[in-house]
Amino acid sequence: MDYWNLYKDVWNFHKKFSEVKDTDEYWQAVIDESNEISKKYNKHKFANDLLIAVISEIERSYKEMRANADTRV
Repeated sequence: MDYWNLYKDVWNFHKKFSEVKDTDEYWQAVIDESNEISKKYNKHKFANDLLIAVISEIERSYKEMRANADTRV
């Protein structure tokens, strides 16, 4: 396992999608690019676990963004 490049790829993925958007295109890109990274590392469990952690954080941010939008006057 090439941990250095895996961490770099997952970090770049997180950085790219950290500004959450409420569009189908955004979420499709999250899915597509996470699948590409997973395949690059032969769907290794550790790679998938890192990706899942990042996607969970993106989803948490999205839910927080939506909740804040719902409370605006």
